[in-house]
Formats: sequence, C-alpha cells, structure tokens
Amino acid sequence: MKFKGIPKYTVYLLLVLFASIPLFFDIKVPNKPFDSSADTFKVLMNLQKGDTVLLGSDWTGSTRGESKAELIAILRILMRKEVKFALWSSADPQSPRCAQDVITEVNTMMAKEGSRPYKRWDDWVQAGYYPNSDVAINNVGQDVKKMFSSKRDTDSTGKLRSVMESPVLEKIEKVQDFKLVIDVTASKTTDFHVQFISAKKVPMIFAVTGVMVPETQVYYNSGQIAGFLGGLKGVYDMEGMMEKRLNIPDKDGKPGIVSEKVTDKIEGFPGKDNTGNGTKYYPTLHFALLLMIALVIIGNVEMMQARKGAKS
Repeated sequence: MKFKGIPKYTVYLLLVLFASIPLFFDIKVPNKPFDSSADTFKVLMNLQKGDTVLLGSDWTGSTRGESKAELIAILRILMRKEVKFALWSSADPQSPRCAQDVITEVNTMMAKEGSRPYKRWDDWVQAGYYPNSDVAINNVGQDVKKMFSSKRDTDSTGKLRSVMESPVLEKIEKVQDFKLVIDVTASKTTDFHVQFISAKKVPMIFAVTGVMVPETQVYYNSGQIAGFLGGLKGVYDMEGMMEKRLNIPDKDGKPGIVSEKVTDKIEGFPGKDNTGNGTKYYPTLHFALLLMIALVIIGNVEMMQARKGAKS
C-alpha cells in the first residue's frame, strides 16, 4: 500500500476537529489519581477554618489552560474551608493581575453555589510582586514580616494599610507560621522554594505545567514537597476527587476514586460545582494525542517507503 503525503491544511483541519468536537460531548475518562495529586488533595482538605497559607501565583496567560485551572481548583477548596491566604508573585509582573482575576471568578462561582464570597483584606490580601525570584523567595524564607511589611493593601474601610496589619497576616512572624506554602507556577520558582523554604519544615505543594512534571516529581519523591498537581492531569484528578470523594464508595457501593498512596477517606464536596477545564479538556487531550500518534505512524511509513524507493 502506497501512501501519499497529507496536505498540511488537512492536518490543520484534523487537529481542529479532534480538539473541538469532544468538547460538545460528555465523555467519561476512567481515572486513577496520581499519588502526588492525592497527597495534594489530602493536604488541602486537612486545612482548618482560620488557617493561613502563603499562595504564590507565578503564571501568566501563556499557561492559563493548565495554571488557571489549577488555581481555580485550589481556591475552591481554600474558600470552602474558609482558609485565609496571602497572595504574592515573583516570576512575572503580569502574575498578580492574572491571579486576582481568577479570585474574582471563583468568588462568582462561590456566590452561585450559596457560599460566602471571599473579602479582600479580611480573608485574603495581595502581598505584591517582587522581581528576582531567587532573592524574593530567600527573603520570605528568612523573614516574612520584614519582606511584606512595606506592602499596602486596602482595608475594609478603604484605607491603605500594611498587609501585616490585616486579619490574614497579623499573627504571622515567620514562614513556619503558615500552615502551608503553595506555588502555582510555570517557571523555576519551584526550585527556589525547595532551595530556600523546604529546610524551614513548612509543608509545600506545587501546581506546575505538564512539561515540569518530571523535575517536580523528584522533589515529591524525595519528600521535599508534600504533593503537587501536574498539568491538565493534575486538574482532572483534583476535580474528580472534589466531585466523587476519595476512597469512599458511592451510594451504589461502587468504589469511585481510589488511591493506593493515600488511604484516608476524604469527603470532598459532592453536589457542588467542582468540575471545570480539567474535566472539559482531558478527553480532548486524548483525542489530540491519538491524532498525533496516527500522524507519526503515517509519517514513518512514508519515510520507510521513500528510503526503499531511493535504493531501487
């Protein structure tokens, strides 16, 4: 059988079709969460009302497909459990605005499901953007109070005040006072967190892009971080565990989502709006990968035929 080259416009059309058509159907993809995702879910769900976490947001629009979805999933848990958070960024000047827009979006989601929207200053504060990630993260590890004391945010009366005076940070003296450090990132800020903060013995979790999974897995395997979400799969894991619970059979006795690494029975938030881009885009990713595999096979067959033709 002789193949002829596929016109590039046909390839583009196939890609559009494979990437868009699955979005119009409710396709169920069987899933077993990664150990790192299950541990991340456990750490977040173990937080208590009134706890304070340090939330780094170091991504921009270029990775919004993964990073934004990861941040939404994390914020849903923090807000539902009424955990306070201080938001800060060090990777890109656009990062704070991207994160604030997501907070507004999740607040709208919370209001629709009947939950209390988060108030700036009382429930979360913007601790600012700091250039030079390595220096900034090192300073946070050394002295949080000194690092953030010069930053101002608007209090509930409209007055600009130091973020350290807010209900979020008023009891924070050092990084160990946070119950958890989170970094949602598309850059090397994870390396600096491990380098400067892991020795402080404060739990850390990361939410990274798919291409960063192998390097982040090393930190997880070594115990330097408590868990991480890796790309779209991590988002799909998180949304599934929030929706279907973890290690708890459903009402029909079916096992649901099970983790061998995390054996705790974790309730999640069944009945609430838990799904998003992870559930929406994960099937599409499989279709796109299927097309890629098919095109690679066709390309290799044609290359072998061309070599045989050159020898004859």
